[in-house]
Amino acid sequence: MIKVLIVDDEPFIRQGLKILINWEQYGYEIVGEAANGLEAIKELEKKDIDLIIADIKMPEMNGIELIEYVRKNISEEVKIIVLSGYYEFEYAKKAIKCNVNDYILKPIQKEELIKVLSSFKEEFIKQEQQQTMQKIKDKVVYDRFFNEIIHGKCNNANLEYIKKYQDFSSDLRYLIIEINYNNHDEITISENEKMEQQQIFYQNIIGWLGENYYNVIIDMGQTKDCYDIGFIYDKRFAKEKGMAEHEYILNFKTNMQQIQKYDFFIYVGEKVDNIETIALSYKSATVAKLFSDFSIENNIAYYDEMAKRKELNCSEEKKYMDYLIHEIEDNNKEEIVKCVEKIYKSFGEHKINLDIIKININYLLCNLINIAKELDSEIDQEEVMQYITSISFEQMISRGSVNHLKTFSLEFAEYLNQLRQHSFQGILSQINKEISEHYMEKLSLKYLSEKYYINSAYLGQIFKKQYNVSFKDYLNAYRIEKAAELLKRSDDKIYKISEKVGYSNTDYFINKFVQLKEKTPLQYRKQFCCR
Repeated sequence: MIKVLIVDDEPFIRQGLKILINWEQYGYEIVGEAANGLEAIKELEKKDIDLIIADIKMPEMNGIELIEYVRKNISEEVKIIVLSGYYEFEYAKKAIKCNVNDYILKPIQKEELIKVLSSFKEEFIKQEQQQTMQKIKDKVVYDRFFNEIIHGKCNNANLEYIKKYQDFSSDLRYLIIEINYNNHDEITISENEKMEQQQIFYQNIIGWLGENYYNVIIDMGQTKDCYDIGFIYDKRFAKEKGMAEHEYILNFKTNMQQIQKYDFFIYVGEKVDNIETIALSYKSATVAKLFSDFSIENNIAYYDEMAKRKELNCSEEKKYMDYLIHEIEDNNKEEIVKCVEKIYKSFGEHKINLDIIKININYLLCNLINIAKELDSEIDQEEVMQYITSISFEQMISRGSVNHLKTFSLEFAEYLNQLRQHSFQGILSQINKEISEHYMEKLSLKYLSEKYYINSAYLGQIFKKQYNVSFKDYLNAYRIEKAAELLKRSDDKIYKISEKVGYSNTDYFINKFVQLKEKTPLQYRKQFCCR
């Protein structure tokens, strides 16, 4: 509703205006009235007013003086309609100078008032939409700057931008909120659904925080499959509600659970003194997430609880990692699973240092790369690196699951096994046969690797080693050659030929044809027709 203040020294005029029309029907609500400018100012200081309807001539402070005061001291945006018993040129000039929005003569006609109010309503709606869009844009930029801060880019520009929108106290914690999509076991949840639920949760927290909504951000993460939300807990939140910190966080979780479709977890980082050091709290919250299996209660895990434990001996860490590397190299599936569980359990039961975990993960990856190189000296190390990035430290943190490390270890063990066992010439002959017989179908490395029980990364490597081009480029070249033959010996339309050689998108087909033949399909056909 658009909030209206009526200002007139004659009570019957004020009363008459209130009953002249059904204000709510037109989207307005009369929230106050005043007999002169001074009374109006008191109302304006107490209430948010969108529209003032004021008489020109009033005692103590007239309409023009009121308008001048409002424009100078209260708002340039509030809309003003001036009322007058007759049209006075001098008053009108002053009103226009003060940026009055309209001028209505008494006695007020119902139709004229409705016309003016309808016009104003359109402006209000448009203005409100613009303000909402600007707020959304500002919040997106704010979230981006805050993400840079929590990931270690705490420069003056980022901090100044953040502080422009929100004041933070001296006691802060970063809370990671992770939506639990695994509690719907039989349902495959799409990426769009995850993004949508993240936005819904985000908006629900904004509603909960009210004017403090800048304390919640979308965690853009360092991986594409991160759908977490960041909540910057400020000690004054609990204080304002008369609660202890733990009580406030539990209360927040309980309230959110009542309106959320999916269950969720909260990982609470360590307390920091100011926003400049919030990255430390974020890092500790990621540790709480990673090892929450060992400290979670009521779906809330506190880093502080983990920090009380004794530190893990470095030699013990290396012993676990060396054992895992050995079992991966031997492709001993049962022992791999047991070893990963031991590593995860050991990390979870001791005081966690994020840098130490990172060192251990990198130690594991580097050793596995070297084993792969030893098995095949011509192997493309860059491609091996791309293959194993799924177990990078950042991915491990974002997924936060022992199952992720298990899956990677088992897959890499099989990958090494294939490096030992496969004669790639035999495999490539099968792949060539597949291309020649099925090039018009949807062929991919993933499909072929599954069909011939070979790792897709390894298949891509041996294919490139043999033909000096990637599988995708080879397949495109084969299809274009087949298309060129059809262009020479048939009068099929271009889109038909595109479909026959395996392209569902004609524009993509034409672009590929031009890249390889330096002519469009039509130009290529014409050169043979003219001979």
